[in-house]
Amino acid sequence: MRAASLLAACLSLSLAACVGIDDDTGTTASLKPVLTTIAPQPVASTPVGLWRGGLTMLVMTTRNQAGAGDPWFGSERASDPTAARTILYPPQKTLLASVNPLASTDWSVAGVQPMQGDAATAIAKAAEGKDVLLYVHGFNETFDSASTSYAKLLAGIGFTGAPILFTWPSRGALLDYGADRESAMWSRDALEDTLTALAVNPKVGRIHILAHSMGGLLTLEALRSVNDRTGGAMSSRFGAIVLANPDVDLDLFRRQMKRLADLAPRTTVIVSGKDRALELSSTLAGGLPRVGASDRSALEQTGVKTVDATDFGSGWINHDIFMSRTELHGVLSRAIENANDGS
Repeated sequence: MRAASLLAACLSLSLAACVGIDDDTGTTASLKPVLTTIAPQPVASTPVGLWRGGLTMLVMTTRNQAGAGDPWFGSERASDPTAARTILYPPQKTLLASVNPLASTDWSVAGVQPMQGDAATAIAKAAEGKDVLLYVHGFNETFDSASTSYAKLLAGIGFTGAPILFTWPSRGALLDYGADRESAMWSRDALEDTLTALAVNPKVGRIHILAHSMGGLLTLEALRSVNDRTGGAMSSRFGAIVLANPDVDLDLFRRQMKRLADLAPRTTVIVSGKDRALELSSTLAGGLPRVGASDRSALEQTGVKTVDATDFGSGWINHDIFMSRTELHGVLSRAIENANDGS
C-alpha cells in the first residue's frame, strides 16, 4: 500500500511537469550526513530555517485548512489567511533505498502548526532577527508540491535566513489555468499585508522575494500596492526580487516597473524561449507576449536584470527549470548577495 501510494505520487508529479533537483546536489553540507532515521520533532521547538536533519518553514496561505494531517491545506479559498510553522524532512539515504527507489522519498511535510493572532503580524514576529526569502509559487501547485520544491531549493542554495512560503489556492491541475489566475489575484491583499508587516517590523532583516510563473503577477501587483500606499517609503526594505519565468503581460510589466522604479535595479527576470506553458498562456491571452518568454532587450529597457535560461531547457514544457538547475539557483544566490552588498 505504501509503495503504491508513493508510485501514484511520483506519477502525478510527472504529469504536472514538476521537476526536482537531485538529492546529491540538493542537500547542503549543513544537512549531511542525512540521517537514516529522523526522530519526529515538535514544530514549535525547531528553529526557523535549515537545521541539521530538517527545515522549518514559515507559511502564509489563503488556502483552506484541510485537516490535522496531510494534505494540511487544500485548494479552496479560506475566509481568512492562515500563518503557520511547517517542518519538513529531507530524503533519507538508506540501504533499502539503494535497492528500492520507492523507499527513497522526496522532501516531505512532517507537521504544520498554525499561529495565533493576526496572520501577517505573526509571520513577521517569527522572522525577527533574520533576513527573509519569501517564495510565491505559480500555477498548478498544491501546498505539498510548493513547500517541498521550495525546501529543495533552500537546501540547494544553503539559505541561512527565514524562509517564508506564500501559498495561494491553486487547484493543482493543468486544466484549471483560469481558476488559478483568479485565485492568485484574489490573494493579492494577503500578500500585500504580509510584505507590509515584514517591512514595518524593524527586527526583520532584508526582505528577498522569489516568484515563479503566475506568482510573478501576484507579487508585482502586491508590491505596487505597497509602493502606492506608502509613497515608496518601504522600497529600501526589499532586497533581491527574482521573477522566474513570470506569466505577466509584457505591456503591463512595463507599467508596473515604472511605478516600481526604485526596485527595478534589484529585480532579476529569468526568461526562456522554450517555455511551452508561457506559449499557451500567450495564446489564451490573444497572443499578447509574456515577460518570461520575452527578449532580454525588451526587458532591460525597464531597468531590470535578465538571465536567458533557454539553453537549460531540455524537456518539452520547460516551465519549472528554475527549480531543477543548480546554475539557475546561482542566479538567486548572487542576486541575494548583491542586494545585501548594496550593488
